[in-house]
Amino acid sequence: MLLHTSKNAAKSAIDTDSPDIPIHQVVTDHTCECSNDEYGNDKYSADAHKTNCCHDKMGSEGVIIIGAGMAGSRFAIELARAQQQSIQAKNERLDNLHLKSPDIPLPITLIGKEPQVGYNRIMLSPVLSGDAAFEDTYLYDKADYEALGITVLAGLSVDTIDTEQQCIELGNGQVLRYAKLVIATGSTARVIPFPNHTAKGVHVFRDVADVTALTEYARQGKTGLVIGGGVLGLEAACAMAMQGASMTVIHVDDYVLNRQLDLPAAQLLQAELSRRGVGLEVSAKTEAIAINDRDEVCGLVLESGRILPADFIVMAVGVIPNTSLAKDSGLDVNRGIVVDNCMHTSCPHVYAIGECVELDGELFGMIAPVNQQVDTLVTVLKEAVISSSVIAADNTKSLQTHWKPFVSKPLSLKLKVSGVAAYSAGQIAFDDGDAETIETLVYRQPTLNHYHCLYLKNNRLVGAVLYGDVNDGSFYSQLITDNVDVSGIKDHLIFGSAYCDLDVLAMSNISTDSTSDDVDMTELVEEAS
Repeated sequence: MLLHTSKNAAKSAIDTDSPDIPIHQVVTDHTCECSNDEYGNDKYSADAHKTNCCHDKMGSEGVIIIGAGMAGSRFAIELARAQQQSIQAKNERLDNLHLKSPDIPLPITLIGKEPQVGYNRIMLSPVLSGDAAFEDTYLYDKADYEALGITVLAGLSVDTIDTEQQCIELGNGQVLRYAKLVIATGSTARVIPFPNHTAKGVHVFRDVADVTALTEYARQGKTGLVIGGGVLGLEAACAMAMQGASMTVIHVDDYVLNRQLDLPAAQLLQAELSRRGVGLEVSAKTEAIAINDRDEVCGLVLESGRILPADFIVMAVGVIPNTSLAKDSGLDVNRGIVVDNCMHTSCPHVYAIGECVELDGELFGMIAPVNQQVDTLVTVLKEAVISSSVIAADNTKSLQTHWKPFVSKPLSLKLKVSGVAAYSAGQIAFDDGDAETIETLVYRQPTLNHYHCLYLKNNRLVGAVLYGDVNDGSFYSQLITDNVDVSGIKDHLIFGSAYCDLDVLAMSNISTDSTSDDVDMTELVEEAS
């Protein structure tokens, strides 16, 4: 498969933190043969790249993206599209002046450690349950990368980054220079170091290899325990139960999804889990993993002294940003790679996006903010070109006016735990002092297992929990985000937007000083560490 052929004469690439960078003229013409992955899909092969893509010790400069997960692959596609549109628009303007633009978009290289490129991790749960095929999880086809001229190097690690020489070294020894580097290394599933946590049969639920191993347990009817009652843990337990495993969830708090749901909603969810054959141990603290003389899992020891038998254990207790490569390269790293609101790191020409970054002390473990970061960085880098003319400094500054800085927004969480719909927005837990000022509106429909609870303070909606029927989730979220005075519709608010006089609402808030950005809705993948 021809992944990319690029022929570039080079000069400079510009952004605010980047003075003109001389780019050596390099011609590359790499044809890469790709083999089937473990699911039989004709995807990207590391061995092919090792044999066919390493003739040149130093590759051409351009935008290099480290990490071909959801953030990295989406950024590669969106940046390439934006580059094409930008060049096309510039050429159309110059055509009117009978001129031709000398600018060429910077080539884009996407590097992924996994053999599979750009698949949707959220879809791993239905793959594990047998409801979806893995090939359906890919965000883009090979043809999409090819059509946009994106070089894809899969199954290859990046071992080092030299920020002074602006180059990276791959695990196969290949060295690539960059004009702009984007780190999208994502995160790693957190593993709690209980005694015997490295035993055979201890797993996480994070990537394709995990799905393969867990599917085999389920099909053999093994007994499994999931540590963690968040969304990912519940998804894993339900999926494996559907495939034939005997599953129990171990959760340290009083009820599952305790950060997203209130107790009544969680109780409805727990009853549904029971109906699906998934056991539940709440307020249960793990002390150690029990093993046999072959270093294999045989159970879980609780702090209470009880031992729960198990053939395998899945830890679903959050994620940790992958920052070691950035830290070893001298970038500022705290819990995540430190970035500003335009995704610049502490090093010129190096950017970071996704679950590996930290902005103002905040980590990002959900899809919506990561997509916003991608969109921001596209605006920053889409005008970075190879040009035969020197771009004036004042033109460089003018590019900044088109940047769209990332703004962290409150997220509305649309939770789909194996087909059970629940929705959470705003604040739903309050300390004793605030609780006295909170008014609650509750709706229940027991025959349908529907439950709504709205939390109001000073006639403004501050939180919402929906279970069963979540159709009005975005309506409630918008009211929360915009800090709307709902006193005019409060009597009907619990029944949803169809029962509210929105004209009255608009009139009562006509002088409200608030923005009305679209509310972000996302499926919660996991809770970031």
